[in-house]
Amino acid sequence: MKKFFKITASIIVVLAIVLGSLVYFTSKPLPKGDSGSKAEILTDKIQEAINQKAWDSTAAVAFTFRGSHHYLWDKKNNLVQVKWGETKVMYNTKTLQGLAYKNDKPLTESDKADAIKKGNNYFNNDSFWLIAPFKLRDAGTTRSLVMQDNQEALMITYASGGSTPGDSYVWLVDKNYVPKAWRMWVSIIPVGGIETSWEDWETYSNGVKIATNHKGLFDLKLENVKIGQSIEEINKGVNPFIDVINN
Repeated sequence: MKKFFKITASIIVVLAIVLGSLVYFTSKPLPKGDSGSKAEILTDKIQEAINQKAWDSTAAVAFTFRGSHHYLWDKKNNLVQVKWGETKVMYNTKTLQGLAYKNDKPLTESDKADAIKKGNNYFNNDSFWLIAPFKLRDAGTTRSLVMQDNQEALMITYASGGSTPGDSYVWLVDKNYVPKAWRMWVSIIPVGGIETSWEDWETYSNGVKIATNHKGLFDLKLENVKIGQSIEEINKGVNPFIDVINN
């Protein structure tokens, strides 16, 4: 899943609408950071603040992104259900094999492949806004300590994986080391250092903390967030992936 959870082209469309014209914004240079023990200590503190261990042991997640994309994620078994409009797909994130429906009717093989690809693109983007703080030590990342607003901040750079190696995100944290915002230097956004908040943190039954609201040039809200140890636990006792597993 190295290529998962990076900002995708769908966000640039939103940015284009909101920005209107980039001439009103000044691109900030990527800060120079120091890797090493201080960066790793700050990473430890952030992971402890949001309960990384609880996230790592979480088996199932549900959420709605911006009111229109609805997800069930069997994290343990790499299975995802995405619903948008009249379309529903259920597939394996490793193989992109699964099932697809429109108005509850199965799609043809070619249409199914297109629908799963589209649903997976949604998932890659939307889920990043849910779980990026839990990915500070993913394979292909480097961590460095930078100064922002006279405060230590953590810069995460994706050196490999995905289609845009070199993308960097600088995490700003509060006094308890909970992320409060990030600043982005990513290839699809021509302005460096754009800031978006991470706020409205909720603590779930297993202790994991998730930010459910992001404000900046565009607002992104996550609703109906559920965390559990099985799909049945968060989906009224129903596992919709049985047909995918048996397919």
